[in-house]
Amino acid sequence: FGSLALSVLSCSPNFSQPWQMHQQTKCTATGFVIAPLGSRRILTNAHAVANQVAVKVRKHGSAQRYTARVLAVGHECDIAMLTVDDDEFWEDVQPLEINGLPAMQESVMVVGFPTGGDNVCVTKGVVSRIDRSNYSHGRTTLLAIQVDAAINSGNSGGPVLLGDHVVGIAFQCLTSGENIGYIIPVPVINHFLEDLERNSGKYTGRSSF
Repeated sequence: FGSLALSVLSCSPNFSQPWQMHQQTKCTATGFVIAPLGSRRILTNAHAVANQVAVKVRKHGSAQRYTARVLAVGHECDIAMLTVDDDEFWEDVQPLEINGLPAMQESVMVVGFPTGGDNVCVTKGVVSRIDRSNYSHGRTTLLAIQVDAAINSGNSGGPVLLGDHVVGIAFQCLTSGENIGYIIPVPVINHFLEDLERNSGKYTGRSSF
């Protein structure tokens, strides 16, 4: 499915005592390689790599971890782009195409590495809502897709597939509801990618108008 397991070591600033940092923490997430393969781009969630000190990625079925480098972060849309400088990593990697918007009641697959698991997990869900929604990490309101599939911190950042192409990125769940997850749709992903392309790899954000 082209998914990657991410292991992130992060250290957040201490705003009450700005002369020191908080203790380092570890978290897991999911990412995936996007086409074309030659561009060597990996997408995941911005909240997964916020304040990162080190990021390691692992391919499904392999125990080897590679050091990843953060290229760009869009906090408002909760998307980050990574790459791996080791040429060996890119051998036998299956990139995924990003395309389309699922219809209401259409079935999609959320692919990722749930918290506490070493193996990829595929969860089926049905699209129940497509509307503007709150993005908790960026504190913004953008287009989002609601699905009845469980999303936790481990499979957050993973691809959401319809057939063989990506229609979204898993990014948050509704804490007050059981098995209600949200995915970042293709229009938001494309805006992030196009902004990087227009601005020499730097994310400049979205207009507030």
